[in-house]
Amino acid sequence: MLANGKSMHMLRQWYQTPLGCRVAEAERAALSAELSALRIGYAVCIGDLNDGLSVAPTLRQWQGGEAGDLIFDPSRLPFQAQSLDCLILRHVLELVEEPQAVLHEAHQVLRPEGKLLVLSFNPLGPWGVARLIGHWRGAEPPWCGRQWLATAIAMRLRQIGFADITVQFICHRLPVQRSSVQQRFDCWESWVRRLGAGRANAAVQMVVARRRTPAGLSGLVSSRLARDRQEPGAAQPASGRQGWFNG
Repeated sequence: MLANGKSMHMLRQWYQTPLGCRVAEAERAALSAELSALRIGYAVCIGDLNDGLSVAPTLRQWQGGEAGDLIFDPSRLPFQAQSLDCLILRHVLELVEEPQAVLHEAHQVLRPEGKLLVLSFNPLGPWGVARLIGHWRGAEPPWCGRQWLATAIAMRLRQIGFADITVQFICHRLPVQRSSVQQRFDCWESWVRRLGAGRANAAVQMVVARRRTPAGLSGLVSSRLARDRQEPGAAQPASGRQGWFNG
């Protein structure tokens, strides 16, 4: 299970606040955009999203977490090796005991060319300052947990065997809870997003990576994936490890 279940529960509550709702909306929009190219396959999000992502109906999605479809240890995912087309780690690395083990497990369960999306709070800019203040006040979510630079995450992913790594910065607004302030920032958010603003005032950083195909196997993998995906749901990710469905 997650190392700090209390922190995850508090983070889930924080997402119901005026500021948290805006962050959640921006995260869902960014994730849905990244998954828009996937038409058939399996996607798993670790970290509660409350609402599902807007994806193709032929792309089957699950949520892992206390309020999700599956409950499991992120370092031992209940899926067969190379069975997922996309894996989302939503503020998981910040709160688990062994983040490197989680990344290795992600590499194992993703298919060749599969996509990994890692969301974490921006440790720089206004959000980084607020995070430091949060530590002084008792480390309440979303300010608790490890601070991860996007470059550090990217470096670890390359070492494991991921490629085509990019970083997106999303939800450009100040970390202020007052509803009236957040309403004023709604227009600013869309304007800043159109300008392609960087990390200066972003709440969240999203690292996107692709599981690298071993040299000499790219043609074989491509033909096999094409054959496997001809029929939606032909093969469901199966579990040889501990994990179960809720309800």
